[in-house]
Amino acid sequence: MSPSDLTLLEHTRTESARTRRAQKAIQLADTGLASLAFVALFAEDALRATFGNAVGVALATLICVLYSLRLLRHWRSVRWMRMPLMLVLFLGAAGVSLLWSENLPESVIAWAIALATSGAAIGMTMLLPWPALIKALGTALRWVVGIGFVLEAISAFVTRMPLWALTGHLEMLSFAALTLLIVLALQLAERTVWRGWAYVWIVIAIATLVFTHSLASWIALGFVAVVFGFVMWARATNPLRRRTIYVAFCVLLGGIATSVALLWSSFAEASSSGSWAVMISTLRTGGLVFFIALLVTTYWRSWFVAIDRPQWDLDSRRPFTATSMLPILLTTELIVSGTFDNQLTTASGLLLLVICAVVTKYPERLRGENR
Repeated sequence: MSPSDLTLLEHTRTESARTRRAQKAIQLADTGLASLAFVALFAEDALRATFGNAVGVALATLICVLYSLRLLRHWRSVRWMRMPLMLVLFLGAAGVSLLWSENLPESVIAWAIALATSGAAIGMTMLLPWPALIKALGTALRWVVGIGFVLEAISAFVTRMPLWALTGHLEMLSFAALTLLIVLALQLAERTVWRGWAYVWIVIAIATLVFTHSLASWIALGFVAVVFGFVMWARATNPLRRRTIYVAFCVLLGGIATSVALLWSSFAEASSSGSWAVMISTLRTGGLVFFIALLVTTYWRSWFVAIDRPQWDLDSRRPFTATSMLPILLTTELIVSGTFDNQLTTASGLLLLVICAVVTKYPERLRGENR
């Protein structure tokens, strides 16, 4: 090769290495921003209680603006027509409901946070590879659960009174611990986390669940385990012979729905004022329909994403991925926990729900590639 060719080749290699470093830096920044967003939204109740609603709105707005700028830069790479229709209709119906709101300022703030949170969820899902998004969620939950558990343990032994300083209340800390338990289990199965530390954090998450004495989280954990069992059963069965599984799963879901319908008043009384059970009772028909449709369609897509092999060409024998089960397990946790408390209507719960809704509309992203 001539000296000019060698110089050109060396220049090309240098530019390629520089581009890779820039892309890695951008992805690390996106992952860090996602971790910060998760921490801020899981601690939303505490921040709003300490500093007022203005801080909650400011944080949600800032996160949304940052992700909006990033999405604008990658506008053409996002297939916007595939966004969940029920999510758009639900947010629109919630906005229209402001016309007859009895407390307009509070309703406007809640709607603004919901819009900002949904925008952040879309940005996270579309800008980060799926493994990076799960890493950001796991990192944030370690901070939330670890610091929260230490603070509450110190408070329990020193002042003999609960503090709930980081998450705002007991149920949120318990909810974060259960979510961390699910994420760590899937990361262990995928071998994307160091095994020793993962076991340590699993013990901390379980200890937090025991410490908080949250009946809702233990019930949610039971349902998550049952759904996990159904997913593994379906994966081990030939796709053409899954009729029995579908029937059994539908019977289970029908039994759950019937129980909730028959015991609706008891659920509503047991729920806090912010629970989705109470929220649904205050929505007009349109909002109620779109909310339920959002849950049903997200759960439906999550099921098939979890039980089917990754496939984007004619190869139908690719191995299953553990993290493709995260949407259905998170949605199960959200629905069950939301029956008793406000995980679906607070920013953190809505963030997780929108992420599950969006990523199941783009199942190719579950492979971790920006396609």
